[in-house]
Amino acid sequence: MEQQTFEGTWEEILLRTSELTGRRVKLIILTNETPSDASTDTLDKLLQGRVGQVNFQPANLSERTSEAFADILSAKYDPSS
Repeated sequence: MEQQTFEGTWEEILLRTSELTGRRVKLIILTNETPSDASTDTLDKLLQGRVGQVNFQPANLSERTSEAFADILSAKYDPSS
């Protein structure tokens, strides 16, 4: 059977009791970080120096991400260049 991941507060996980009864589970206690505590770094800051530079407007990000990363990786690892 495919593994599933559930994330939430203990109370939210308990709502799945009937679904999880009798099943093996693994519990990992996460830090108390909430979405409002999460870092506000942008994608380009997080990837800086790791992959390359993405040069297009953020409005196109969802449409062009795969293409941009493919271009960056092929340019970086192309043996002919």
